[in-house]
Amino acid sequence: MSGTQETGMRPVILHSLVHTTDRPGIRHWGPERITAAMARKCLRMGHRVADAVTVYETTDRDGNPVRVVHVHHGPRRWSRVLFVTDIYEIPAALTDI
Repeated sequence: MSGTQETGMRPVILHSLVHTTDRPGIRHWGPERITAAMARKCLRMGHRVADAVTVYETTDRDGNPVRVVHVHHGPRRWSRVLFVTDIYEIPAALTDI
């Protein structure tokens, strides 16, 4: 499955949160639609280098099954960055992610 347009399926949604030492508060990027292939690549890397990867099985607001994956990159990865958290909303039909 190369993308979501061909299947008519909801895409993977990515939210990123970044907390740095040079600015108070947390910066938020997203929601960003990404392909299933990009999500697979990012999550494979997350399993190798992240401090924590947690998967939650739940439903969306319409009752459709969805998998929420929380990838946390804790301090000491980059200068001035305290942490980066990526949150992926993955339709349950994409079972190979």
